[in-house]
Amino acid sequence: MSTPKLFSPLTLGGENPVQLQHRVVMAPLTRLRTGETGVPTDLVAEYYAQRSTPGGLIIAEATNISPTARGYFGAPGLFTSEQVESWKKVTRAVHAKGGKIFVQLWHTGRVGHPLNQPNGALPVSSSAVGLEGVNTSAVTREGRRKYVTPRALETREILGVIADYKRAAENAIAAGFDGVELHGANGYLLEQFLCDGVNKRSDKYGGGIENRARLMFEALDAVLSSLKSSQVAIRLSPFGVTFGCTDSTPAETYAYVLKKLNALNLAYVHIVEPRGFHFRGPHVPKDGTTPFCRSLYHGVLMTSSAFDRAEGIKITEDGMADCVAYGRPFISNPDFVKRLKAGSPWNPWDRKTFYMPAKGPLSLGYTDYPAFEQKSAL
Repeated sequence: MSTPKLFSPLTLGGENPVQLQHRVVMAPLTRLRTGETGVPTDLVAEYYAQRSTPGGLIIAEATNISPTARGYFGAPGLFTSEQVESWKKVTRAVHAKGGKIFVQLWHTGRVGHPLNQPNGALPVSSSAVGLEGVNTSAVTREGRRKYVTPRALETREILGVIADYKRAAENAIAAGFDGVELHGANGYLLEQFLCDGVNKRSDKYGGGIENRARLMFEALDAVLSSLKSSQVAIRLSPFGVTFGCTDSTPAETYAYVLKKLNALNLAYVHIVEPRGFHFRGPHVPKDGTTPFCRSLYHGVLMTSSAFDRAEGIKITEDGMADCVAYGRPFISNPDFVKRLKAGSPWNPWDRKTFYMPAKGPLSLGYTDYPAFEQKSAL
């Protein structure tokens, strides 16, 4: 019986592309284990090393590009020298296992709180549109707090945001990452500009689709001016409405974006299927988001969102996606790739420890899940 394509080698896109030995990717997973400073610790390095495999790709958790990008207390950053130096421990640990690691570059935009901002400032967004109807809350040093109405970025400030993306990408490479993934999905800043349900601007960053997509592509261009195209990727969530980020014509909007991305020769484009937390909007194509994107984007396409083993195998065999990113199974199964290939059972995950645990050590629900051999021997 032949090996399923999901477990076969893959060459990512771009110049001098990354070579993978299999197509099971660890999705970026926010874990909030770095406190006020956003500096990764030895525990973070241990966590990623546990989940590394020879020729496997890890996308490190969403990481703030600047102090004003921060929406969650405890998330890491890539804007100080101390953060960069500490990330080197993580990348060295992954590379020692033969793995590859990208990092997701993050600006949360309106999904935040003044307690997470320098000098208690308001979070920023494309427009001063709040998160009405969103039933989650901001994670701050003082616990959960209700989201506030953001401040619209002034046109002149947007150049600074673009520069922050470029600087963070350069810092990522200096820290030893193999590449970066811009977070353009799940209701955060780049999507807040892209979607007309949030973006009410009247300058060159608002109005039609080309203008609303301008920040995304200017950020990509800035990063590509310093990094090779094989070191750059982006994540998108077409047809999702996470954090109330809606668009009136998502098929038209994302057709424009995906067609334009073809010219950039990126390492990959990462798609989030609107399932579970990433709520489905009213316009999801009958055949699903991934086939829609495959019909428009001709480079390496990654898909994610609660796939099981059979679904991951099928979507790669059918050619709808080139690789599959798994999230929560990697949290509770440090040897997830091995388990998936063998068809072994998975450890269940504990939602209470997804983020910084309320009680107990930071390792709780982080580095203490057993591998299959360990569990079998108990």
